[in-house]
Amino acid sequence: MFDAAGVDHVVVSVAGEDFAYADRVRYPPRIVPGTRTTRFLADFSGEERVLRVDARSASIPPEDIVFDARVALACGVMGEVTPETLLRMSQRARHVLADAQCLLRAVDGEGRVWNQRLEDTPYAALLGHLHVLKASEEEARALDLDAVRARTCVVITGGRKGSTVLTARDSVHLPSWPVEEVDPTGAGDCFLAGFTLGLLRGWPLTKCAELANWFGAQAVTQVGVPRVDVSKLPDVLR
Repeated sequence: MFDAAGVDHVVVSVAGEDFAYADRVRYPPRIVPGTRTTRFLADFSGEERVLRVDARSASIPPEDIVFDARVALACGVMGEVTPETLLRMSQRARHVLADAQCLLRAVDGEGRVWNQRLEDTPYAALLGHLHVLKASEEEARALDLDAVRARTCVVITGGRKGSTVLTARDSVHLPSWPVEEVDPTGAGDCFLAGFTLGLLRGWPLTKCAELANWFGAQAVTQVGVPRVDVSKLPDVLR
């Protein structure tokens, strides 16, 4: 996404010895010997998707964060970003955006993924170090929204319903862009990329969310790794 938008960036990540795509990505992860890459098994047999953890990678230590940045994204999938690493990111970047899934996800005795309450995690004390916390509607149910929005901006994504930006003073809903959904995989990551691009442009939070909605919408029209053509941006978002 950032390559397509011409944004200079680096990626800090970790993976296990089974990671098979190191030669296909611009910034390969650091391989941790003796570990496996995080992998989920998704069960769609019920009314809601159920995720089970098949393997978990090591976490990213604070000392891996060696770059200064205007915006940093904390977008792990299962606890890869520790509280100490998140704090380190806030010290090296002007703004930090975090995906709630990397702060809330826990595993029960049968390997099923569930969202613990934010106030029951060590991340609750770090909200003041975040510029934006992005959460799905399901993840938002694990947040005390009044308490969280008093300390940072919360952006709730709702798929076809669009997104809602919550700050201490305001609540603004942004509708989604009309597209035909094929595969929702990667929509959240694309949303964060779009929001980051808006921040880099110096836009207000609501317009950042509007751009993020567009990026997320492009992702769901494709199967596999999403690719976004920024030349197709609507005039209002240029």
